[in-house]
Amino acid sequence: MIRNLVIGKDVYIESRNEFRHIMLSGQYGLLSFCAIVFYFALALRGGLTIPLLVYGFSGGLVVLSLVMHRLGRHCTANCLLFPTLNILLFLIVSSESMTTCSFLFFFPLAIGSSAVFNYSHKKIAALFVLLSFLFLALSISDLVTLIPYRNYPSAVIQVCKVRNVIIAFCTSVAVVYMLISLNHQITKQVEDSYQQTKKLNEELDRFVYSTSHDLRAPLLSVLGLLELSETSAEEEKKNYYHLMRSKISTLDKFIKDITDYSRNKRLQIVKEDIFLGSLADEVWGSLRYSSDAKGIDFINEIPQDLIVKNDGSRLRIVLSNIIANAIRYHDQRRDRKYIRLYHQQTENSFAIHIEDNGQGIAPEFQAKIFDMFFRGNESSQGSGLGLYIVKETLTKLSSTIQLTSTVQRGSTFIISMPLTEL
Repeated sequence: MIRNLVIGKDVYIESRNEFRHIMLSGQYGLLSFCAIVFYFALALRGGLTIPLLVYGFSGGLVVLSLVMHRLGRHCTANCLLFPTLNILLFLIVSSESMTTCSFLFFFPLAIGSSAVFNYSHKKIAALFVLLSFLFLALSISDLVTLIPYRNYPSAVIQVCKVRNVIIAFCTSVAVVYMLISLNHQITKQVEDSYQQTKKLNEELDRFVYSTSHDLRAPLLSVLGLLELSETSAEEEKKNYYHLMRSKISTLDKFIKDITDYSRNKRLQIVKEDIFLGSLADEVWGSLRYSSDAKGIDFINEIPQDLIVKNDGSRLRIVLSNIIANAIRYHDQRRDRKYIRLYHQQTENSFAIHIEDNGQGIAPEFQAKIFDMFFRGNESSQGSGLGLYIVKETLTKLSSTIQLTSTVQRGSTFIISMPLTEL
């Protein structure tokens, strides 16, 4: 709620560090506004006309600084907020007795000035801290008073003193807490970045090793078959050509998987309206003519008018890889082989189910199938990247995937998508 109030509901700030500084400034502005409203009410109750005008005008400028945040002019908002608060404090503090302790508000103001600006604006932050110090020095020196001096009875001074000390203390604690929260979030971001970098390095090591092997193996096989075909009869040559075509297709699929992996890591998410049933039909249409797909019934129970808002190219990669796996590992012994797609939707969730009656996946492999370059056995013809790409792509889309599978009965992949994306 505070985020939407400060920067707007549909506004996205790419830099997390900048976002936190903006939110800190916005929260400080809201905190200042609440304090001004409180003292405005006290001035109204006491019939203090001039302080009433000062608080009212200052409150309006604080609101204007919050409006600047919503317009994306964050530095302008800060440059409006802190001079306003400094001048307000100077006018009030210099016009009443020091025993009211209202000068204490300069301390949380100086802390806030140094906190809300990021490192690139450190000179501006230092300037505002110095401004607070100068106004504090002028206020307690009794040299300058711009509004009429107010003499309070001793009983009122005691009440003001207790009230100001408590509010200044609470305000200082709130500002320090917001700073600690900011530092905690930055530390957590650094830790997350370290873990992500560590994961990427491990993936890169495995990627280089496995890619070099999987790219060379089909090429070496084709070279060997070419040598054999040079001294073979016509009938044998046809068989060798068929094997070469198979090896080249395997290599082509592997290169395509690498391309999909790279695109998912590199390209931004593009949200669009997708007819999910039609997308599934298109994916099947691109796979149905492969030799492994013969005899498999494709049952698409997703309504043709069902629309989801998501990244179409990424969702196509996900469905293509899962359906291709279901084709590759179907059970040849069955009389009726099928791949079935259907969806489930409730008030709080939406899921796509891809079900097949293929070979199934053994329990000891089910936790590993989404790992990079995992193959269930040495004779597997896949790249070992397909399901890894599926999981990484869905993570990018803030979605998840689950597997239920029984050997010799089949498998069901369940893709759960955020309902807000529909």
